[in-house]
Amino acid sequence: MNYEDKDTHIEELIIRSFSGELNPNETDELNNWLNASQENKYEYNDYFQIWKSSDRLKLKSEINIPEALAETRKRAGIAKGARKILLTLSRIAAIFILAVIISVVYNKVFVSTPKPIAITYQQIKAAFGTQSRIELPDGTIVFLNSGSSMRFPSSFNTSETRKVELTGEGHFSVTKNEKQPFIVVTDKFQVKVLGTTFSINAYPGNSFYTVALVEGKVNLSHPGNEEEIEMQKNQVCYFNQGENKFTLHNEENLNKYTQWINGKIVFYNDHINTVVEKLENWYNVDIEIADTKLEAYRFTGTFMDEPIEQILDVLNLTSNMQYKIYSAKKMVDNIYSKRKIVLKSK
Repeated sequence: MNYEDKDTHIEELIIRSFSGELNPNETDELNNWLNASQENKYEYNDYFQIWKSSDRLKLKSEINIPEALAETRKRAGIAKGARKILLTLSRIAAIFILAVIISVVYNKVFVSTPKPIAITYQQIKAAFGTQSRIELPDGTIVFLNSGSSMRFPSSFNTSETRKVELTGEGHFSVTKNEKQPFIVVTDKFQVKVLGTTFSINAYPGNSFYTVALVEGKVNLSHPGNEEEIEMQKNQVCYFNQGENKFTLHNEENLNKYTQWINGKIVFYNDHINTVVEKLENWYNVDIEIADTKLEAYRFTGTFMDEPIEQILDVLNLTSNMQYKIYSAKKMVDNIYSKRKIVLKSK
């Protein structure tokens, strides 16, 4: 090994010793070199002082090499002419490069990169035929309707928004926080608010999703469409899944969109398809409309805690409709199917 290679090898050992990467043989080799002369100890100390202060070095877009070398000489205590020119320059360059590398690594790993914070989530589901009340970490109150579920973080403290995921129907009384918007995400669109009261019906099997705004303002948006829709108080927005678009309506009475939180099923001049979807989601049954004549009827009524048979009996009185209920059947995997109800005209 020639003089230059040996010198480079020693410099590598010095650099690696600062991070404790030397094996026993390399440690002995470095100690022998240090004990060989006082000058070697001074040189090792030069490297160590630069390494120790390297966290205060900051890289700039442009580096003035002459200035940097002069500063390094000054910090390392190396006088001009004290050593051979080539050896001095090579060691100055090595020390400077070492300081720059350590500074970059330190700032990238320990300063610039924030440690990720693990977020834990909770999921709540309302049993069929029941409603669940939930208070979120920010004080927002949520009611979940029959068969609905919601996923949300256990804390909103580390997020820029308060985001929850809804499947089914939910009623939200959102705690106001202008710095941290509240966002409800469904599989088709999201609702963004600061503080307000509204209901969302987003059961996956429904033809239409609805958002009914009781108080405040909300913004609606969905993937593939940059336009946001701003809703005002007493407006209902229908989202047509087939056409993938929103339609706004003004309505004075929002009871049929909100009274389910009090255990009531409310129909007000509703189409048979709307009645069927609401009963299917509430009672966890499958309903088949076997006669197109029923599509001409509209239904109005308020029900609370009645079995589905009683609701169908009342609806029969206002229309020329009859029904038949088929019991649940045990499947091959020992799971029971839903009860099936077939609607026909008389």
